Amino acid sequence: MSGTRVHARNLAANWAAHGANLVVMFFLSPFIVHTLGKVEYGIWSLLTVPTGYMGVLDLGVRASTGRHIILHLGKKDHEAVDQTIRTSLGLFSGLSFVVVTAGIGIGWLFPSVFRSVPDEYVLVTQLLLPLLALNVWFSAIHGVFSNILIAHDRFDLTRAVDLGVLGIQTAGTIVALALGWGIVGLAAVVVGCRVLGLAGNLILARRIHRPLRVWPLMLERSRLRELFGYGLAAFVSTVSFKVVGQTSLLVAGAAISVASAGVFSIGAVLVLYSGTFLNHINSTLFPAIQRAVAADKLSDGRWLFLRASRLSLICGLLAYVGMITFAEPFIRLWMFGPEFGDESVRQAAAVMQIMAASKLAILLAGASVPLLNAMGHVRLTAALAATEAVVNLGLSLIFVLVFEWGLAGIASATLVARLLVGTFPAPWFACNKIGASWRKYLARIGRSGLLAGSLFLGLCLLVQRLGPADSWGMFFGQVALATAGYAVLATWLLVPAADRQRVLSRYLRGRATGDAS
Repeated sequence: MSGTRVHARNLAANWAAHGANLVVMFFLSPFIVHTLGKVEYGIWSLLTVPTGYMGVLDLGVRASTGRHIILHLGKKDHEAVDQTIRTSLGLFSGLSFVVVTAGIGIGWLFPSVFRSVPDEYVLVTQLLLPLLALNVWFSAIHGVFSNILIAHDRFDLTRAVDLGVLGIQTAGTIVALALGWGIVGLAAVVVGCRVLGLAGNLILARRIHRPLRVWPLMLERSRLRELFGYGLAAFVSTVSFKVVGQTSLLVAGAAISVASAGVFSIGAVLVLYSGTFLNHINSTLFPAIQRAVAADKLSDGRWLFLRASRLSLICGLLAYVGMITFAEPFIRLWMFGPEFGDESVRQAAAVMQIMAASKLAILLAGASVPLLNAMGHVRLTAALAATEAVVNLGLSLIFVLVFEWGLAGIASATLVARLLVGTFPAPWFACNKIGASWRKYLARIGRSGLLAGSLFLGLCLLVQRLGPADSWGMFFGQVALATAGYAVLATWLLVPAADRQRVLSRYLRGRATGDAS
């Protein structure tokens, strides 16, 4: 299968799995919110934050493992591949004790940090955090086997496992909440499904990578140096992304209230999910970029970098400009109910709009960070991510505690930090390292993106003047009309002329073949 077809297959698999998650989230989230209530849902949202931070205790080894499996496969060094896998598994197994111990400690501190947690939930949170911490270990092991499949460009297989687990988890969540098991039932479903996913990826990894051995575990010294050499910088980046993505919930829960954390989560969740959707473009092309860099084929790496950046821009403008303009009617229709009144709708919509604007600010970066990481400049990307995280956290506290801007202030901190740090440095360094013209990149990605985004924003506002989106039919009708208009704008402004000509030629050739037959 050609490289382009492999990339297309992998991207389709990633998008299909993530699209399924979006559909489930769309239909399941209102059920969860209204079944649990704002307080219990806020507690559940906060429980996921410390366990998310526990995932960084691997010190970046998870990301480093995937990178080095690809690197050694590209060099045909199968012994190094085997040592990398078993060393990673050995290290994660040892860290499992640290993670569970941290879960126990955080569980006991949780009610003291979040004083608005009702008394009847104190013991529950103290018991659930160690269980969710154990899930972090399962996730790390799951990631090793998933990375093996990804290194062989079999995203389709690991995403097939994800889809199967998603179906089971969705059904399990509905049953658990219907039976009144609350957040205890949710936690049990999450952990059980993670184990199922781990088992599925292990079975498929054995079929695709025949030399795979998981026992005996090892801690081979040269592999540890290799993993930590790349991993510690990746660890800094991961921690920084956690600060940007999850500390907002902690600030909302601690400085405002537990219920407000739930409102913030509802406003931010679609933006975060869409960010993962776009990240699949870069993650799908990362193995190819890494192989091109390893083989010293910089022209191939440059082509992949520009192609991924342009595709991220095209998809990102559609998603985030759409969220900015359609946020309030969407939230109102999605979360309508007694637990979610007008004020909560307005707050959640403001969070969605500001967070979406922050995502627009980093579309210029495109595939810069994956490219720099593939070239070994992981310390540079880590420094940029850490700087953005520090600025974000500091501004969040200032905007909430000093200016009292509430949830909108927390979201605004993310926007300002990204404008200051996340917009220009990474793509400038990437262009410099890959030998691409920074001015041409700005013209192709920045200027054309700004023009297309402005025209699309105007189109969305014009479409909304057709009438209030007070029903799902009217809402999706307006979105479909705006999307159709954007397709014309994007084709004209963002798709290269050569690609347009290629597609047109294939269409005309297909028409000619059909007429001849």
